[in-house]
Amino acid sequence: MAVLKKEFIDRMAENGGITKKAAKQGLNLFFETLMECMAEGEKVMLSGLGRFEMKRTKERIGKVPLSGAECIVPEHRRMKFHASETLTDKIEELQKD
Repeated sequence: MAVLKKEFIDRMAENGGITKKAAKQGLNLFFETLMECMAEGEKVMLSGLGRFEMKRTKERIGKVPLSGAECIVPEHRRMKFHASETLTDKIEELQKD
């Protein structure tokens, strides 16, 4: 099941002992700063979390899902996230509980 932004903010507020408003402001600031760095072509490396970076994908031939017809997917940039070993280890540890 997916956690929506509102639910995530509620959890941040509860876990951090802060108001929902402060949690929302913090999360929005994180997203804005991340997008700014990505737009400037910088890598964002957060210790214990992972690395965010923009990658360029080459033009390729794809298929339209509904009709199955071939189409050209143009070259574009996409954000990639590489999780740190620390993060994956913590997630595995939490799943065991």
